[in-house]
Amino acid sequence: MSDKTTKPNKMGERYEQRVTFWGVRGTLPTPGAETLHYGGNTSCVEVLNIDHATQKQTAIVLDAGTGLANFGEAALKRGDRRFHILLSHMHYDHIMGFLRFKPIFRSDCEIVIYGQAKSGMTLSDIFKKFFDAPFFPLQFDQLGARRNTSFVEINGKESIIIDGAEVQLQTLNHPQDAIASRVWSFDKSSSVVYATDHEHGTGKDDELVAFAQGASLFLYDSTYPDEGFERFAGWGHSTPTAGAEIAKKAGVAAYGLFHHDPESSDADLESCLLPEAKKIFRQSFLTVENQTIRMSDLLSTAPREKRTRVG
Repeated sequence: MSDKTTKPNKMGERYEQRVTFWGVRGTLPTPGAETLHYGGNTSCVEVLNIDHATQKQTAIVLDAGTGLANFGEAALKRGDRRFHILLSHMHYDHIMGFLRFKPIFRSDCEIVIYGQAKSGMTLSDIFKKFFDAPFFPLQFDQLGARRNTSFVEINGKESIIIDGAEVQLQTLNHPQDAIASRVWSFDKSSSVVYATDHEHGTGKDDELVAFAQGASLFLYDSTYPDEGFERFAGWGHSTPTAGAEIAKKAGVAAYGLFHHDPESSDADLESCLLPEAKKIFRQSFLTVENQTIRMSDLLSTAPREKRTRVG
């Protein structure tokens, strides 16, 4: 299980940023022996910003796939009662974790959901439709946190502030749209780019390079290998090769392959997908469920030229 303490990092710095992967799989959950190491839960990443001097912590959760259930339990145990959840889009694999997200069933929890209004519906309407008969035994108005749940629409916005942390936003190439996010540490010394559900091959690639320029960690949709990718054209996903090329052009410190194909076993990820990325960008790695990465540790092991903030 991930380290959730707030002790200062090895450098004794005031500000810290950590990333925990609660779900790294795409499309649908895939429990089983062949996915045991990298994990079978769908997309859910926690970015935790810490100010050690004031003991302030802001956890921003990127997507609400099935990994959200384990995040919710861990966060409740550490005492969290306020939750910020930023949705890249509303496809099932990115929201189904709400069905087992314990805080939403509790009246003592406050939840803020950030996402897009779509298809003529407000974000609130879309969310409430998800909790409706005959799809779920409880309706939204029966949830414990119903009075403490609010919605922030991000359509057309380039950035938002979440409890003192800046989050920049960028549109991606995906059916019905998806949004990439760049979460900055409180002092803006590090940042995490979350860019899942993007299909390479359009001008959006150049926009993403500019958006991710100099980021500490670049998390990118790396679902399919190059060979045979044409079969999946139009599905809104990408390859490790495309991700590595964007990472290299953007000058990021590290590139995490994300949104693993449910048909890819642990062995497939290691023998096929990761080597494709490493050929182009050496600081590539496979994201692993329940893994926590401190940005200070990552930057110390992946030295790079000094970069300036873009945007």
